Amino acid sequence: MSAIGLCVSHMRMLRADIGRCQSRGMSRRERERMSEAELHALFDRLFPRGFAGQDVLDEIAPEGWERSPLLACFHPSVERMHEERLLMHRNLEELRRLRRRRDGTVADVSSPEPTLEDVRKEYEPSAVQQDDEVTELVGLCLWDTFSDNHEVIAADGRLADIGSFRGAGAFIDEHLTRDRDGWREGDYMRFYMGTIWIGQRADLAPVYAMIFSRLKAVGANWVYHFPELGIVELPSRDDEPTASAAGYSISQGAVAELNAQRRRAEVQRFRAELKEANARAREEALDREPPATVRAYRQVYGRDPRGWPPG
Repeated sequence: MSAIGLCVSHMRMLRADIGRCQSRGMSRRERERMSEAELHALFDRLFPRGFAGQDVLDEIAPEGWERSPLLACFHPSVERMHEERLLMHRNLEELRRLRRRRDGTVADVSSPEPTLEDVRKEYEPSAVQQDDEVTELVGLCLWDTFSDNHEVIAADGRLADIGSFRGAGAFIDEHLTRDRDGWREGDYMRFYMGTIWIGQRADLAPVYAMIFSRLKAVGANWVYHFPELGIVELPSRDDEPTASAAGYSISQGAVAELNAQRRRAEVQRFRAELKEANARAREEALDREPPATVRAYRQVYGRDPRGWPPG
């Protein structure tokens, strides 16, 4: 069997079997990249007092962290937690429904939706940890800016590429811990996928604006890439049995070829569906408020970033 992988740039994590596409890779315009040492030096210039320095707080939470709307990213209301659990529950139920339809199984009883009262009973407020929370939020927003298929271009035209989806998460963690723990491999899971889990809890535009103001100050720029669904087929050696393989027969080869033809047809059909879905997503994006990253870029640079609006 071949593995069919779905690549998601913004919703970011649809997968079938083992394939994943994490960046535009060869589809991006090739350009010279900054070295890892230069990237760390760039981050030092952007954040001379660290991710949670007073200079950062003055920009993103001028009235104090505990009074900032951004506090909700780590201390959401009971109502917000209920909305998130409800959405998660409905998404899981939809996946189960699709799986049952695919398998032709009899529908089973759906689990009840979580109620506000259920969430309220389980809710336990947590203490505010300003430095940790600000550091986390800035790191996640940096992932959204430098990764997620977007591009940061340094003043000399080179690409400030901190890595793929996982690599970018590891770089940010490594940058924060390199002096404290000595050399260590970055923990990519700490910032992996950026603000995907907290991005709806507060307007993150002030954080992105703080990042863009610092990038602008060092002569850097940013290129936006619209999130798209993609598919890549990863062939397996099992798809191409050879005559020397033990137990090989002509009938087995014919069956393997038939299966391969069916998979190719399925992939082509799926590619066509994704192309239509991507086109619809672009049209719908133009009818909505631009993403927080784009709004923040406009605020700082006074214009739309390259790549917006999506073409």
